[in-house]
Amino acid sequence: MRTSALRNINVQLGLLLLLCVGLFHAAVTAILFLSQPPPDNPRDLSATIVVAALTALDVSSAMERPAIAAALNANLPGFHVTLLAPGVATPNKGHPAHFRSRLPIGVEIEAHDDDKQFSGSLNDGQKFVLDAPTPRPGFSRFAIVTLGFVAISLFVFSLWAALSLTRPLTNFVNAVESFGLDSVPAQLAESGPEEVRKATRAFNRMQRRIAEMAAQRTRMLTSVSHDLRTPITRMRLRAEFIEGNETKAKLLRDLDQMEAMVRGCLDYLRGGFQQEVVTLDLASLLQAVVDQFCDVGADARYEGLDHVNVLGSPDDLERAFSNLIDNSVRYGKSPEVRLLESDDAAVVEVVDRGPGIPQEKREAMLEPFERGDAGASSSAKEGFGLGLAIARSIVEAHGGRLMLDERAGGGLIARVSLPKADRETKRNELSK
Repeated sequence: MRTSALRNINVQLGLLLLLCVGLFHAAVTAILFLSQPPPDNPRDLSATIVVAALTALDVSSAMERPAIAAALNANLPGFHVTLLAPGVATPNKGHPAHFRSRLPIGVEIEAHDDDKQFSGSLNDGQKFVLDAPTPRPGFSRFAIVTLGFVAISLFVFSLWAALSLTRPLTNFVNAVESFGLDSVPAQLAESGPEEVRKATRAFNRMQRRIAEMAAQRTRMLTSVSHDLRTPITRMRLRAEFIEGNETKAKLLRDLDQMEAMVRGCLDYLRGGFQQEVVTLDLASLLQAVVDQFCDVGADARYEGLDHVNVLGSPDDLERAFSNLIDNSVRYGKSPEVRLLESDDAAVVEVVDRGPGIPQEKREAMLEPFERGDAGASSSAKEGFGLGLAIARSIVEAHGGRLMLDERAGGGLIARVSLPKADRETKRNELSK
């Protein structure tokens, strides 16, 4: 799960952004710390001020020192020197100041209170106490504002760059997921980085070629299937004049089989096209289909809900459920049609008691021209592997799903899920 998340481009860009901000922050911090001189460095501003002030006082006469001390106190922020009268004690328990070697010869000084206060004497014995200016701890306000501005700017521009890259990729993925052969493909806008533009351009060309090939295939198969009806009809008329009953019966049976195959091909090719979409009562439609099979002697029955509304084409849905029930009548005997519902879908189950379909073959049986029996075409009563494919094509065009499952005790369940009309408010595109 962690590896999968790290492969996400948004996660990778986010980690890269955090890494860049972290490296920038570390670099700025290092530069600011390295630019601050250590306490014993000659560039220490506080020590420089103290050395300069004491030097000026040391070279001055005793009469001039009070005026110089007053001027220093007035003009140096944080600096204050007091000249002590003879006999006044100075603080003790101090330690040597780190800048002691920079003072004139004969000037003594000790540091107190973590180098915030100093005491000592000048060359002529004049004692003093001074408070040295202390540098502000941490970064200066200007450095903090600059760092914050650069960090926020980096984050905003990086986020914009990430969105500019991921938005075209997201549109590309959505276009790939929605690509199908039952509609005219929409051209994806070519935007984003050059690599994404190239991929989008190639995808647009690919889907145009695929759509053209699919359209040509459909037109060809439709034309061939339609044109085959004419010679079949002529052969049927000629077969009526054959005198041998057995030969005539065999020939008519073969013609029936050929006509059924042609009709199945045309139905499958029309499966992707929707008629007018309306709100219909699925229970009434299923009951009508079951009654049609019962009228021709099939042992079929309906049970379940009395009323469930769905959006769809009545003709297409009737053809889909007729194919499913016909499969059950042909191979399974005594089909049961059940109508159930969940929170957002109507569920139709066509259940039979036949031999069923092995689990590994169920998905393949939903493809066109797939049959469970290798010798199925030897009899006119057998199918051509189009019934389930046509049903699935129609169901999926209605936003539903067709699945094959095993019945407890033997047999097959063809389960169809269709969105209910009261939950599907945007299904009008089915009619396009």
